[in-house]
Amino acid sequence: IIIDIIFAVLCTHFNVYPKALNNVGRINKHGFSLIFENFFSKIKLKLPMFETTHSMVCVHFFIDKKIGQSHSFTKFISFQFSAPHYWKWVFVFQFFHRFTFTAMVVENHYPHLSELTSHQKDKIAELRSKTKDILATYPEYDTDFSLLRWLMGWDYKIDAIIPKMKYAVETLVNLGMNNHQTTSIQQINKDIKNMSAVAEYFPGGIMGQSKRGDVVYMQAMAKAHPKTLVKAGPTSQLFQLCISETEMSFKIIRQTEEEKQRKMGVIIIMDLDGFNMDLLYTPTLKVYMSLLTMLQNIFPDFARRIFIINCPTMMSAVYAMVSPVLSSQTREKVRFLDKDWKNHLIEEIGEENIFMHWGGNKKHEHPCGDIRMGGKVPESLWYNETHKLEGDRTKISISARSKTEVKMYGETGKHFHWLWRVSSGDIDFSIEKDGRVVWPVFRCLTEFHPEIGSYKIEENGEYVFVFDNSHGKIFGKDVKYKIVLE
Repeated sequence: IIIDIIFAVLCTHFNVYPKALNNVGRINKHGFSLIFENFFSKIKLKLPMFETTHSMVCVHFFIDKKIGQSHSFTKFISFQFSAPHYWKWVFVFQFFHRFTFTAMVVENHYPHLSELTSHQKDKIAELRSKTKDILATYPEYDTDFSLLRWLMGWDYKIDAIIPKMKYAVETLVNLGMNNHQTTSIQQINKDIKNMSAVAEYFPGGIMGQSKRGDVVYMQAMAKAHPKTLVKAGPTSQLFQLCISETEMSFKIIRQTEEEKQRKMGVIIIMDLDGFNMDLLYTPTLKVYMSLLTMLQNIFPDFARRIFIINCPTMMSAVYAMVSPVLSSQTREKVRFLDKDWKNHLIEEIGEENIFMHWGGNKKHEHPCGDIRMGGKVPESLWYNETHKLEGDRTKISISARSKTEVKMYGETGKHFHWLWRVSSGDIDFSIEKDGRVVWPVFRCLTEFHPEIGSYKIEENGEYVFVFDNSHGKIFGKDVKYKIVLE
């Protein structure tokens, strides 16, 4: 690393242009440039690639093993650079050292389709082959860049990826995302607001796309009012809203990737203007943690940048509470912006793509555009204890590290309706049929609002309602439920 830093400084100082050769000729861009382009981008230096003149640098590599994931190589470098008054200074560095690295270190994280390495292409083909049954349930999801996100997010460990992808695609299909048509960002924001009367009070929304084509998501989290939000809807409703919104964003991303033939991502802006201690309300904080964990599991490698603006003075303490549930890859993308955040966002996203409230000139009748800006949820939307399923509930006890199943026969065209509460903490709830998950696994908290939902039956047969306390290590839990078929 030290030698590479010296090399970088010398190249920059003398304005050299490297050329790479191996024992049979020039190394393609997916070898040499991925090593150095990645490094130079991190130290904010620009390095023209693959050009040379008689007075410019010449760099030679001798590689004894193919560059790829966790391969080692022996490196020899010699270079010549131009100097003042055309003096020819020749520096020859000869060093042979073993250097082990992973593909995540050397790869271009947002490549053009033509820039995919042979290693990446092979891994994409292998993952596609091993998950063809999963992908068949959601054909639109089956793109090279969608699979590459999984590979990059989980270090190309295909055996670990398969069950995670199965859970993710099953969840999206169970929420109907495979049949949902997305035509515009405006439509997405409208669809999310129409999902529930409470949606307007959960801050967030898609602002648009950056000048590169990345989706820009704005979340004015400090505008939320957790103490009234938890009384207005079941936990699963929030999960469905956020998962659906994120997947709709990725529908836009996949469309853009098809047009530009380049991998895209999501730029997330977290606006903490108006932050107060109510946002750290313990019950809702636990729900947010579960939500963050779930979104990272379903959408690996989803964020290109995460900008935090209008940070409160106690931001370090707040971040310390949240960071444990963030993956290392997500943490690396978090940037805390100073008072000059508006200029930074304009430079990154483009002034024409930012609503006026956040320093841009994107036109809309409202300064915040169609971003949901939260606020207190009115009492008229709070849960009504006179719900028709409240009476005559059945009690079951679920020990720690175990689960309980309730089986019912379903008829095509009818609906299951349910209402249940857990005595303390949370419980994982899902519905299965013939070993398949047909209602997503959601970890639900019912302290302030019972878990209420419905499922349309698509085929006759036995359905299994699963109450899972496997994550409970010590204490058992009681659940009082009522499930009806109508």
